[in-house]
Amino acid sequence: MELINGAGRVPVEARPLYIALGNFDGVHRGHQAILKTAVEKARETNGFSAALIFDPHPLIALRPEHPLTLLTDIADRSEIMAELGLDYFIVEPFTDAIASLTPEQFIRRVLVEKLAVSGVFVGENYSFGKQGTGSADTLAYWGKELGFEVNVVPMLKDTGKEISSSRIRSMLLAGFVSEAADLLNYYFFRQGKVIKGYGIGKEMVYPTANIAASSRLLWPGQGVYLTTVDNLNDGPYYGVTNVGSRPTFSDHKSTVETHILDFNGTIYNYEIRICFLQKLRDTKTFNSPRQLKEQIKQDIEKSRSIIQKLAIKKKESANSLQVGCTVLRSL
Repeated sequence: MELINGAGRVPVEARPLYIALGNFDGVHRGHQAILKTAVEKARETNGFSAALIFDPHPLIALRPEHPLTLLTDIADRSEIMAELGLDYFIVEPFTDAIASLTPEQFIRRVLVEKLAVSGVFVGENYSFGKQGTGSADTLAYWGKELGFEVNVVPMLKDTGKEISSSRIRSMLLAGFVSEAADLLNYYFFRQGKVIKGYGIGKEMVYPTANIAASSRLLWPGQGVYLTTVDNLNDGPYYGVTNVGSRPTFSDHKSTVETHILDFNGTIYNYEIRICFLQKLRDTKTFNSPRQLKEQIKQDIEKSRSIIQKLAIKKKESANSLQVGCTVLRSL
């Protein structure tokens, strides 16, 4: 898959072109249904498939007073879309000029003039154009007028509720990482560079890898999680990860600290990936470092028990995505 910055840079030989529209934050199962439909159509016609998103996310650009933390950055979405078999991932800068286009102008100037689309694929709740006044019905009308196919993919549901990025955000903030993985079709993951911590974990015989928590991206809610850790020389490994502050040491800054099971080594400045498998417990305040040390020991024992009992099953649908992390089956 090729990442392209700007719709005007798609190769002219990429025809016929079938394009999925949306911002696809999280690239969850509902998004995957839209993207896979575009891929299938392209393969049937010996054409090319693509996804077009805006960056920054329109909600971030248009409503800065209501900060939106994203499930996935551009690199994350690119990785997941490549797994789905897309030919192109097009990132269009969201400028004032783009924001001011009416639905008809967007269709004519971007979809027709720049991309010469043969088909467009959207979810049934898709909106576009100035102030979001365009809809899937708008696309269908202009598709007939201008000669391109429009496919509207129904919203997917899970337990009777629509699968959406906002629903997944709420689940992750509540610590329901395993349940969120069912909707994502992969384990939720984050990546960052290992930075110097305070050395407290090492003093307690449980050294931790500390990574910087980006404020632009959503992290699971405060708590302790069973995770995997990848991008090490001989990984992946299992880990016990604390997301949040360290109230026992009167430190209330946001931190992400992972004790990597059965690992010894110095990994400062390594870029590591943490995948969240299951929440172990909420964050607690302890009366002493000794009590915290005992709790960490219990967290590790609980993690090993879970690993042995469940063999940490992957999201075992035949169509599950192998992105984010490689999940170990035994220690």
